[in-house]
Amino acid sequence: MKLTHHGHSCIELSVADATVLFDPGTFSSFDDVAGLDAIVVTHQHPDHLDPDRLDALREANPDAAWFADPQTAEHLRDKGLDVTATKAGETFSVKGARFEGVGATHAEIHPYIERISNVGIVASGDGEPRLFHPGDSLEGRPENVDYLCLPLVAPWSAVRETIAFVRAVEPKHVIPIHDKVAADRARGIYLGHVRDYGLDGGVEVIEVPEGESAGLS
Repeated sequence: MKLTHHGHSCIELSVADATVLFDPGTFSSFDDVAGLDAIVVTHQHPDHLDPDRLDALREANPDAAWFADPQTAEHLRDKGLDVTATKAGETFSVKGARFEGVGATHAEIHPYIERISNVGIVASGDGEPRLFHPGDSLEGRPENVDYLCLPLVAPWSAVRETIAFVRAVEPKHVIPIHDKVAADRARGIYLGHVRDYGLDGGVEVIEVPEGESAGLS
């Protein structure tokens, strides 16, 4: 398994024989990504799906299968895309890679703001680790997670909730995502809390800077 971070919550994952892009949003640099087998969207917010670059992404990846939470899937179908809706507990496969839906609803931002659908994804392949991308939710509790793509900073979470999420999922490794809403100088505060208290120092935080890749085993 190989992960390339394109910034914020956008990751490109090579697993089994598939190359899959997650959450191509406004804060992410995925413009040169081509040859994808699939594109997965956890929810409709623009920092996870950039409407202004949607057509260019489609043109660069004409053979990619699309998967998205139910509300986003409906929206994309209206734009002429053939999209499979993801759901909690349901699985799909792409070139030997397995994907399982986790959760159904975006984290609460404020009681006045309607919660939209959000389906996280656990990705795996034979003999490869299990990686969990939760989108914008801290409610999913999949088992045996090796790598957790952790939303580090968000207007819908507090650091105590982030730490509680890590402790509940109990991953072996954490890869920070969803961090473009934090100043670079402040980012280390959040990382330090995750390292120190996520599993009482027992979880490894793996930084994958934007534009760089890491092999996951």
